[in-house]
Amino acid sequence: MFKTVAITLLWGLLTSCKSQSSVSVIPHDAHPGYSIKKFDTNNTMNYKLLETGFSQFFTMLEDGSIMTISDLTPLVNRPIDLMILAENANHTTTTHLLQLYVLDRRNMLSFKTDGAEISGHISENLPAKSRVEGVPMLQTTVGLNTLPITYSLIGGNIAQAFELQHSQSEDILPNITVSDSASGVYIVTSQALDREETERYVLTVQAVDRSGINKAVTNLVIVIDDENDNSPVFSQKIYRFGVGEDDDNITINWKRFTSIGKVEATDADGDKVAYRLVTPSNYLVIVPQTGDLLLTEEPLEEVELELVVEAHDLRIPSRTSPRPAQVLFHYKPQLPKVDLDLDLQQLEERQLKRTKRRVTRAVRPTKRIEFTEMDGDTEGRNVFQLEKETDRETFKIRDENAWVTVEPNGSVRVKKKWDYEELGPEKTIDFWVTITNADKGGKSFIFFYFIV
Repeated sequence: MFKTVAITLLWGLLTSCKSQSSVSVIPHDAHPGYSIKKFDTNNTMNYKLLETGFSQFFTMLEDGSIMTISDLTPLVNRPIDLMILAENANHTTTTHLLQLYVLDRRNMLSFKTDGAEISGHISENLPAKSRVEGVPMLQTTVGLNTLPITYSLIGGNIAQAFELQHSQSEDILPNITVSDSASGVYIVTSQALDREETERYVLTVQAVDRSGINKAVTNLVIVIDDENDNSPVFSQKIYRFGVGEDDDNITINWKRFTSIGKVEATDADGDKVAYRLVTPSNYLVIVPQTGDLLLTEEPLEEVELELVVEAHDLRIPSRTSPRPAQVLFHYKPQLPKVDLDLDLQQLEERQLKRTKRRVTRAVRPTKRIEFTEMDGDTEGRNVFQLEKETDRETFKIRDENAWVTVEPNGSVRVKKKWDYEELGPEKTIDFWVTITNADKGGKSFIFFYFIV
């Protein structure tokens, strides 16, 4: 009868400890001087450990620390209540209950991966129940009377993005209980993930036995791999640019390749963006890398243009903006400044001279050509042939280029073997070509960019 009562009493104390979330677990082989807890003295509180039958095992120091002073083996599997008396400067006293539990270290739960950094990754947009790559089955060591074990995600699970899957079944739940030593859990997704929303998770997984006292925790890092699932988006649907329209935007001394404005698109994946004119113009070209619109020819009369610009990311495969941008351009020629006493006839003569001025320059549409790195393997290889409008046209590259040369007959040849890594983030070869017409005595220009 006595043994029955003793066992019942012990289970009652264990149940009492189980209901307290602040139970501190101590290994049975903790050395004397093992620090359990430190109370905040704040220079105004004095603490005293009250007698509860455990004075030979624990002590309290003046700085508020409680530590072991003896072998704890006799206390294995026993719940321990320590009472601490706190007295402030006004001699007002309060008591604190500190609940401890001593476990045999050989039976204490620990993850088999403890001490090793656990990291995994998974691509965004995968369906729910997809397993995280790189994270092994999470499993604890099993001691005496530790089964069954319940695994839970207790930290870092933003928006409940992950769940646990039983290693021996298809069960997927926030909490998984295993009943045999060979089982464990895997980390799986509970929903499709978006790297642009959260690109990194640090999860905390807990394992606990049926008593709720014997616990182990481990942390793991999960990185969300990027997919090219976002297209560039323009900051505006319509861009309006003008030259000479008002007092704040007048070009009196016109200069070739002046920037009249720029378009801009951003990519939610963080990719670099390039631009091209869907509707080429003799008056405007666009710089693929920046979106700047350059005025290439001075119109002789008022001009209104409506152009369409497209943006694409520099990724393979590439994504193009779902909605192109519209560019509205207005050019209004400015009359020369004249003195106030200049009569109307002189003004008309100047206007007449302006309208009869012969144009000797025209810009042909920008050329965009795609190549592979292998196309530039051989120096001197002809990779492209410029088309002549007349037999008397000759070609010349306007500025020195490290990668290509242009011969007078229009042959574009490899100057130096193309190296994809040295081409820069845009992976393009950009150059201007001057076209000279011997019959007409004029020049025109064309802008190329090769995408490699």
